[in-house]
Amino acid sequence: MYFSNIQLLMLVFAFVITIFSVIKVYQIKKEYLIKHRELEVEYERIQLEKQKQKIL
Repeated sequence: MYFSNIQLLMLVFAFVITIFSVIKVYQIKKEYLIKHRELEVEYERIQLEKQKQKIL
């Protein structure tokens, strides 16, 4: 199958956009997991603080 220069250029451009999109999704997912873990740690800290106050 023969591709013209413009079709080849569009194909390369689409491939580059796809690669950048996958990288961005990976970064967003990584940031989400980090924030989620930070919130879990904060929640555990608050729960421990509540338990501590109940004891006192």
